[in-house]
Amino acid sequence: MLRSSSPHTLDGVLWAKAASLAALRQYYALPKKGKPQGCESTVLAAFLLSFPQNPLNPTVLSLATGTKCLGAARLARRALLRLIYAEIGTDNPPSWLVASGTDGRWRLKDGHQLHLYITQLPCGVMPVPPSPLEVRREQLDTMANGYSDVGFVQRKPGRGDTTLLVSCFDKITRWCAVGIQGALLSHILEPLYLSTITIGQLPGGAPDGFCIESNVVKVLCARLSCLSRKFPDPFKTNKPLFFEAPIPPKEFQQTSGDIPPLTCG
Repeated sequence: MLRSSSPHTLDGVLWAKAASLAALRQYYALPKKGKPQGCESTVLAAFLLSFPQNPLNPTVLSLATGTKCLGAARLARRALLRLIYAEIGTDNPPSWLVASGTDGRWRLKDGHQLHLYITQLPCGVMPVPPSPLEVRREQLDTMANGYSDVGFVQRKPGRGDTTLLVSCFDKITRWCAVGIQGALLSHILEPLYLSTITIGQLPGGAPDGFCIESNVVKVLCARLSCLSRKFPDPFKTNKPLFFEAPIPPKEFQQTSGDIPPLTCG
């Protein structure tokens, strides 16, 4: 646990367990098709919603698995956006979104919070801030409403030649600046920011000298500090709390050593 309390002033250990249990419970409720078989493994990511009445009983809004360039976190976000589009377009909008004013926009209901759970460390987490060895880029991506940032993007390993695709951690950094809703939904939805990011522990323990606080939190803060402090309204710099969840089941565990992992298709 990195801090003594979650956004709900509850013990972070309890929250990490609650988030991981909710995500895994939803995963195991799904059909067998597409899940790892035998020695296969995968990465699970889920977006959760907590409620002020019972914050330790979060609801899973979306989840996905993935191990290739289009990782689990991005797939889970894509599913979340589809859910928002579908529910806003009905006569009975979701109870966790409320009208933001008279301009037809929506926002997250007071007291409700969004969270991300990942069974493994997101790719792209580095022990130090971006170095000159990384590729300098003029623009990571066109952000919501035409806003963009300038910074670094690292090489991402692939099955063939290395690529210059942004890593999972790059995407998380972007979500901390402009929210997870994307450019199109930004026209009708105020930015949706994550309150916590919970990551499953490594089965064999963290490598010597590695801890989430130095390898994730400090790097994220360093990246966000490079962004312009003059964010266009209603965007802001959001720094979610990070927590370590219990070791995930074997099919989600990150393998170590020289043997290539057998990933689920």
